[in-house]
Amino acid sequence: MSVFIAKKILKKQPQEKQTDARLRNLIGAIASFVGIIANCLIGVSKLIVGLIFSSISVASDGLNNISDTASSAVSMISFKIADKPADKKHPFGHARAEYLAAMIISFIIIMLGLELIKSSVEKIIANTASTFSYITIGILIFSILVKVMLFIYNFTMYKKINSSTLKGVAIDCINDCLVSIMILISTFISHYLKVNLDGYFGIVVALLIIVQGIKLMISTFNPLLGEKADKQMVLDIAKAVQSYDGVLGIHDMIVHNYGPNRYFVSLHVEVDCKQDMLKSHELIDKIERELSTQTTQLLIHMDPINKDDEESNKYKSMITELAKQIDNRITIHDFRMVQGVNSNNLIFDIVLPMEFKLSDDEVKQNLQKNIKEQDTTCNLVINVDRNYTEC
Repeated sequence: MSVFIAKKILKKQPQEKQTDARLRNLIGAIASFVGIIANCLIGVSKLIVGLIFSSISVASDGLNNISDTASSAVSMISFKIADKPADKKHPFGHARAEYLAAMIISFIIIMLGLELIKSSVEKIIANTASTFSYITIGILIFSILVKVMLFIYNFTMYKKINSSTLKGVAIDCINDCLVSIMILISTFISHYLKVNLDGYFGIVVALLIIVQGIKLMISTFNPLLGEKADKQMVLDIAKAVQSYDGVLGIHDMIVHNYGPNRYFVSLHVEVDCKQDMLKSHELIDKIERELSTQTTQLLIHMDPINKDDEESNKYKSMITELAKQIDNRITIHDFRMVQGVNSNNLIFDIVLPMEFKLSDDEVKQNLQKNIKEQDTTCNLVINVDRNYTEC
């Protein structure tokens, strides 16, 4: 239903605004609005019933649901911000606002868990019993059903648009279900067995909530900090670029993420230096134009190489073999040879894996020592790179 409504709204917008990113943000905003209405309904109901029947746990659960309204409001605002076009201050758009919203929601979840522990401990110490009421039971069951439906709804929308914010909301719905179920169980036990376990159940549920909040925080923190690009995405881009006639190789691929489904990819493409530069430039432009999409912008640097120089290829093969002896994952590129009177300068970039056991200087010294053992005329000029898209 949300997708249908979002598409209807989008059709009324100008053609240039009818993009997948805008549809995604509309779906997210509608899902957040549904959460606000549902949480307000069950939150206020629980709060009123809890106050009438002196049930601290039910009243606290109501406040928990009302706070979920704030989480949904944060989500809706984040989708609204993410929908803003790029400007001078934010040339890559505002899509990362969604990550910030998910981080805020994770903080809210953790703080609610800590507050619930405090309330549970206070109730254990006070050993106060709640007034049993079938109205309370009915409200709790109604709340559980609503939260289950909200979980299914938000999880479905999360899968459709890959939103970490809606994933956080879905997780929070499950937490709320656990809270209500625990309160429901403790209410029956307290009434029929005359054993007040409400506070103990509250502590268990609060710990579950805190763990889920921490997991959401970690999953949101990674893209904000800058995580490794998706393996399949890297392989697909590399395969697509190398499928063009005239591309001899690629290296130095870097993927920057500026929000869900918003990527800027830069890489170097090797072409034959004997090929007309205008034709090579035209090829690079063609690759950028044809492979760039609404979600992925491609930026390519052209590297002309001489693949027919036997002397240079001999030394390149020698260096490649020496590098493989250090670690089979090491690669080299941008290799060129500058011949002097008494020595040959071998200039190249070497790509080391992330978290490599040897330092840059140790690798350079190792290669320099080993090449001297094979050819005393060689002098290495090495630039060290890292494999930022290591699969």
